[in-house]
Amino acid sequence: MTKLLIAAALALSVVACARGENGNIGGNSEAERAYGKNFYQPNPGMAAVYIIRDDPSQNPTPLSFIMGQQPVGSLSGLTWTRLDLKPSLYDFRAYGSEGSSTELIITTNAGQSRFFLIEAKPPGNAELQEISQAEGRRLVRKSQAVGNYLPVEPQ
Repeated sequence: MTKLLIAAALALSVVACARGENGNIGGNSEAERAYGKNFYQPNPGMAAVYIIRDDPSQNPTPLSFIMGQQPVGSLSGLTWTRLDLKPSLYDFRAYGSEGSSTELIITTNAGQSRFFLIEAKPPGNAELQEISQAEGRRLVRKSQAVGNYLPVEPQ
């Protein structure tokens, strides 16, 4: 009986040690292992959209972006901002000192995190492009946050 209790206790200890923070046996999910366990999560019922400006050493001019017809923000230097968006269709455009070079239409889903890089494009234009979760999280971690993170209503 004692051996059986010891064996059961050892088995439970092994299972408890093998569980990750998410409660699954075998550790965290592949996504958590790849991106790290401590990252900003979307607010309930919302999507988190990150706009990131990487190293602007070639062109330090601030780059602005709008959603629909509403100005949303401007980034310069190694910075990022986060928009908490309700699930919907959104129309984004980036602007440099001379104008815009692209329009980006996205659909967001609740619980989703998406990452977009804003870059200067000659001559004086700007461009938004979606980047991977891994690259987006890497850039967010190395840069500084700007903005207010308020929920934004669809246009």
